[in-house]
Amino acid sequence: MKLFGSRNSRSLRCVWALEEAGASYDYQRVWMMKGEGQAPWFKEINPAGKIPVLQDGDLKLTESAAIVYYIAEKFPASGLLPDDLRLRAEVHRWTFFALTELEPHLWAIAQHRFALPEDKRVAALEPTSIWQFGRAARTIEKRLGVSPYIAGDAFTLADIVVFHCLVWATSARLDPPGEACTAYVERLRQRDAYVRATERERVEAERHEATFLVTPVAG
Repeated sequence: MKLFGSRNSRSLRCVWALEEAGASYDYQRVWMMKGEGQAPWFKEINPAGKIPVLQDGDLKLTESAAIVYYIAEKFPASGLLPDDLRLRAEVHRWTFFALTELEPHLWAIAQHRFALPEDKRVAALEPTSIWQFGRAARTIEKRLGVSPYIAGDAFTLADIVVFHCLVWATSARLDPPGEACTAYVERLRQRDAYVRATERERVEAERHEATFLVTPVAG
């Protein structure tokens, strides 16, 4: 397997899942801020020019949550996706909650701060996005006040997605939802797989930047 990703992006979810699964994989950093996502070689992998992409044989899979689910099902012993139907339902529930109630507002904030062309940014939208995120995050805070992990008593792929959204909010300088979320984030930061994932992305980013600066990618 090979993952195409970039540091400080949703690809961390995929690297983390791969590390939790104990999978053997290659990682190739795509320097999006330098336009490498639009390079011809990468557009052949993903015509949309976006990361992450997981390549497994002839499968080329996009969308971070879909990749995490694929990894969980490919490596069932990882425990990322429980066998029990009801427990799986909780994983689905909280993953989809994060993707529909947390992430869209974070992405809207990022778009109108820096991701969109300047003439398309609307700064006046940010307070509404912050308010909507905060309202949804209170649901996460309430849940974590009674459960050690978002889907129950064990770590699952839903924790990867929820954690990533909470950390994203911190990087966007939003107020933390509460003590339960803060403690949850700090606890999950200590997981060996998470530490390995962040280190893998750091090392690959530094290696790629050194190569990129010497030999710019055309296109």
